[in-house]
Amino acid sequence: ELDADVVLCDEGPEPGGRLLAEGAHEHARELAERARVAGVELLTSAPALGAFDGLVPVWQGDTLHQIRAGRIVYATGAVEQPLLFPGNDLPGVMLSGGARRLASLYGVSPGTRAVVATVCDRGLEAALALMDAGVEVVAVADLRKNGSRPALNELMRRAVRPLRGATVAQATGRGHVRRAVLAAPGTTGGPEVTVDCDLLVVSGGSAPATSLPLQSGARTAYDRRRGCFVLEQLPDGVYAAGEVAGKGLLDAAERSGEVAGRRAAHALGFGDDDSRARVEADREQLHNGNGPAPDVAVPPPVTGERKGKCFACLCEDVTAKDIHLSVEEGYDSIELSKRYTTTTMGPCQGRMCQLPAVRLMAQETGQSLEQIGTTTARPPWHAVPMGALAGRPFEPAKRSAIHGRHRELDATVMWAGDWRRAYDYGDPAAEALAVHEAAGLIDVSTLGKLIVRGPDAGEFLDRLYPNRFSNLKPGRIRYGVIASDAGRIMDDGTICRLDDDSFYVTTTSSGAGAVYEWFSWWLADWPLDVHLTDVTQALSAVNLAGPRAREIMSKLTELDCSAEAFTYLDGKRAEVAGVPCLILRIGFVGEVGYEIHCPSAHGEHLWDALMEAGAEHGMKPFGLEPQRLLRLQKMHILIGQDTDSESTPFGAAMPWIVKLDKDQDFIGKWALERVAGEDLETTLVGIKLQNGHVPTEGAVVLPDGDGPVGQVTSARFSPQLGGVIGMAWVPAALAKDGSRVTISDEGKRFEAEVVTTPFYDPDGEVLRS
Repeated sequence: ELDADVVLCDEGPEPGGRLLAEGAHEHARELAERARVAGVELLTSAPALGAFDGLVPVWQGDTLHQIRAGRIVYATGAVEQPLLFPGNDLPGVMLSGGARRLASLYGVSPGTRAVVATVCDRGLEAALALMDAGVEVVAVADLRKNGSRPALNELMRRAVRPLRGATVAQATGRGHVRRAVLAAPGTTGGPEVTVDCDLLVVSGGSAPATSLPLQSGARTAYDRRRGCFVLEQLPDGVYAAGEVAGKGLLDAAERSGEVAGRRAAHALGFGDDDSRARVEADREQLHNGNGPAPDVAVPPPVTGERKGKCFACLCEDVTAKDIHLSVEEGYDSIELSKRYTTTTMGPCQGRMCQLPAVRLMAQETGQSLEQIGTTTARPPWHAVPMGALAGRPFEPAKRSAIHGRHRELDATVMWAGDWRRAYDYGDPAAEALAVHEAAGLIDVSTLGKLIVRGPDAGEFLDRLYPNRFSNLKPGRIRYGVIASDAGRIMDDGTICRLDDDSFYVTTTSSGAGAVYEWFSWWLADWPLDVHLTDVTQALSAVNLAGPRAREIMSKLTELDCSAEAFTYLDGKRAEVAGVPCLILRIGFVGEVGYEIHCPSAHGEHLWDALMEAGAEHGMKPFGLEPQRLLRLQKMHILIGQDTDSESTPFGAAMPWIVKLDKDQDFIGKWALERVAGEDLETTLVGIKLQNGHVPTEGAVVLPDGDGPVGQVTSARFSPQLGGVIGMAWVPAALAKDGSRVTISDEGKRFEAEVVTTPFYDPDGEVLRS
């Protein structure tokens, strides 16, 4: 109404709190509608989890709202307190507020024969509500000895005569409450009444829900009249209204809410002087009109001295005896006892167990409740799923320096590990054919890139890889596979020797971070003179491939790109389009190829220059999907797709890469020696299918029609070859050209032929040309 932006967060499915359960739901809905009309944003089923410096996190469904407010008004109400007596954990023992809510709000009878034990009017009102719902109330024990009350008079009119000055001393029953013993508190052997029942309703009064205000910096003090801790001081910018502020009567609660809301708006600069004056007058009147002292009898810590467990904290199964033992062990501070017994650390966060625990501590130590104090209020105040705290799924997206060019070309972008990469540019089959017929250009900046430098760089790589690199000549490239201690394939890539002391190492895109950590781990342990630098994001890289690639390169560099001068697996430094580059002559896609690495700042310039130079030759950009088809034609493996955590170089049909005879020991050597001396169970091979069906990755291999013995790892239709090709793990006995296997996929079976050499250019003549 004062034009402030207001958010109201209510933990219930609709605003109203106690009013909904006490027959005043229509009034609660009227108030909620007034708030909506005034422009208040209502969040229902949205409990506040805590109070931080300028921030209130509110959980609603799958969303965690982070609300930053200039002023906060707490109307958190009061929490009904239990009574402590032997058997208070039996099913059928419940708080009067819960019984009344079931009966009045939901129309559910929580029992048939009820006994009510109370210290205030709440219990009497619950008894009347239960009777209205058809529950037989057979006894009412009111700890207050004197006074005349409307609810008490109504009970007597209905022929229910309360036992004055009495409370519940014990509840008994097997699996459910069956009877209650009523007597004066603290007496044994005196007069008592045993009543058969299946519902025992108790009310130990109420305590303001002060946890959130306390987290905001409020202070509390013990109120002897009410027998609980109440708000004593609020920090600047924080206001309280309703029961949490000690205004329990409906009219006073509403007025306190209006005063608190207007004061908060005034503090933010809304409203005029007249409005401020009226609010201050209402506030003074409200403060002076607190009314009579609270009509409540403060219960003893334990209302019954009979045998049986008396639970002080039902969430954590902490008994009164546990608190006695904590004091006996020397944990005589409420904070220490809390940690010893876990009281207040359960789902209720002290709502129902903190006050009983403080009373027990005071009794055990002989201190007053003021001296004992309360435990520190901490978030979260309400139970919340871990998923809500985690927030929205967070995937850090990495993009190459050339990513903008892919967007301009309308590339379909996909996730590839942490990277956003071009899947294709509209027609993956045409892109793959362009690589075979003319030329293609792909952004491979996502590859891991490491520089290993130092006098011991060669030995360092020899220790990490199963093959040799110390004898690699400068300017030459060698393919390498990294093996784990168990001889399993971890990653692969190329290594180019730049000079006597420097190597340029590439890794898979997804394995870049892990390989760098793996290298760093061993470098920290081995006494080698080596320096390791991760240049993955410092350099861009593109792969130019195809029969016209050499012509395109010759336009942009003075380097002699002839087959004789720049042979397969050569690595040379040269300028391309005026940019200093490292050029690797490799062929992952099966055609003459140049992998060009340059500083990321020049990535877009290099891409543009190559695209312009290749335009007249029919060059096209190609994405990940065409690349996967092209590499499959050459039977080049993809780590993590064609291999798993059990794959070794021998099983992956790469025994030539393991040099068990080299002098240098290397990681995984012992395991690979053992594998080399054993017969393989399965081997990675190529497969051809004649019927046109492309099996899904993971389709089962059945050599004799039964018993799965392998799986398909990759499969594509190849326009260049005119058929379906793939890779699969099959029994080693069938790993020979011409063998037949059966593949089970989508409920059908398909015949496939085993191939052990690349489908395209098996002798590598095109690659080396």
